[in-house]
Formats: sequence, C-alpha cells, structure tokens
Amino acid sequence: MRVSPAVIITILTACTSGYGPSGPGGGGGPVGSVTVGPSTAFVSRHNGSINPAVDTIVAGATVTWTWTGNDAHSVRSIGAPSFTSSNTKTGSGSYAVRFDVPGTYQYDCIVHGQAMTGRVVVTAATTQSPASSQ
Repeated sequence: MRVSPAVIITILTACTSGYGPSGPGGGGGPVGSVTVGPSTAFVSRHNGSINPAVDTIVAGATVTWTWTGNDAHSVRSIGAPSFTSSNTKTGSGSYAVRFDVPGTYQYDCIVHGQAMTGRVVVTAATTQSPASSQ
C-alpha cells in the first residue's frame, strides 16, 4: 500500500503539535491556553474544563488567557503560591504568565469573583539521563 507524502506530513504534524492526549500535559488544546467562555466562565481549551478551568502544565511553561467581546475581565492570583495578576481589561485582550515553580495556583476574575475561577497545576519538569535515552 502506498501512502502519499501529504498524509505522512499530516500524521507527523498531528503527533508533534502539542495538542490532544499525546501533547505535554494532555488535554484538548495548546498547553496553558485558557479562554473566557461564552458566558461568565474561564474555559480551559487544554484540559477541557470549565469554571473552574484547570490547566496542568510543566514548570517553565506559559499560560495565556484570552478574551473577546466588550465585557471587563482580569486574571487575579488568589492564595499561595501566587503569580502576578493582570489589570482589568475591557474588550478583547490577553494575559500571559510563565510558571517556573511547581505548585497549584488559584485565580479568579476580579470583576466576576467566584463566578469565574480556575487553577493552574504546575508539575516539575522531568529530565532524561543520558543512559536512559539510549
């Protein structure tokens, strides 16, 4: 059976794109991608969860929140450990944070409080020893 080069490229791209269960952290979207949902909710495109949105990432990865529309939103770190919160933004916008230290980071929207919540679970990065990669 002969397989066209276009099919091979598509398969290789799908396997290495960082999407789906084989991508870093699993889930159904880019690592650390959180959007504001159609109503008052944070939606994780990565882990497929909704309010509270949950993203599991490896230390050193970046989470980016994006939103569209005319409503005001923010990303506010609550509790410990913490990260730098965003300003409140009206209309379309985005906010990104790199998480270098493992832990569970809680956040909400300062405008909507408990109606919009989420957490980022940061796991330790693993390294392969040269002997185990042979």
